[in-house]
Amino acid sequence: MHSRNGLLLVTALMALALMPVQADTIILKNGVRFDGTASPVPDQEGLFKVTAGKRQLFYRETEIDHIEKNDRTGLLDKNALLARWEERNRQLTEETGLTVEQRRLVRGLMFELKSEDESKRISVREKLKVLQAEFDAYGYIASIYRELSPLLAPNVLYVLTQLDPRRTVPLLQESAQSNYFAVRAIALELLGGLRHKDSAPIIARGLADFSQPVQISAAYALADMGVRQYTPALVSLLANADLRVSGASRESLTALWSDKLGDKRLNTVSEWDEFWKAQTLEGTPVGLAQLEPLSSEEEELKQTIDSNN
Repeated sequence: MHSRNGLLLVTALMALALMPVQADTIILKNGVRFDGTASPVPDQEGLFKVTAGKRQLFYRETEIDHIEKNDRTGLLDKNALLARWEERNRQLTEETGLTVEQRRLVRGLMFELKSEDESKRISVREKLKVLQAEFDAYGYIASIYRELSPLLAPNVLYVLTQLDPRRTVPLLQESAQSNYFAVRAIALELLGGLRHKDSAPIIARGLADFSQPVQISAAYALADMGVRQYTPALVSLLANADLRVSGASRESLTALWSDKLGDKRLNTVSEWDEFWKAQTLEGTPVGLAQLEPLSSEEEELKQTIDSNN
């Protein structure tokens, strides 16, 4: 009997979670909330019957935290649901300027960017460029970007940058502070490629990131932009235990100071320290300890757990 009720509970909760219906709100002690109306079961002390639409569930009083009473029934109003969908559709058309068919076309192509086949992703990007010439595909993609999976977001950022680099800068700056390392890494890489020097402080914070791919992207992005004030931070990364990070830092320093180095090649921290002391610089130099990380390992782990629940 208990296993049967448990199965009914799981099934009903899944159905209720998908239905934007209105009813009394039942809050269980495990944190689950759903719509329905609750009443005591006669001759069964401590047992409550919960009616949710045409479904009936049974809970012990000890399982229920509290009930927010109202006069709702929990029945699905299909007409009301259709009306809400039509209103949302009207709002999207007004906000994006795209018809339902155009949005469906763009969204379909956008989700093809999840492919591991690079040639297919290139093909999708070219198709989106063609559509951008016909209507504002960029605007629609940007409007739903924050709803996307972090697995898809990096490829979408790349496409948005190709479609309209100028409009993408604020979104790149925001994404550079994402709790997903792959999103941070591509955002820094793209900002560096755009040579957007106002973004240098955000990019430099990537040098202090706990994720090696983000540190590497930040180092190369600063070199792309020709920003020398973060030289002390890059020199510190030469001592990083990860050879990819130390190597990226060395390459970035060499690119930043190529006009002063000539054919000379510096490798160690002490060699670069000595070189740095002999340089003059406009602006205030920034060391690694002065940089605030874009995210923390704890925040990223929490975000990953939350997204999987």
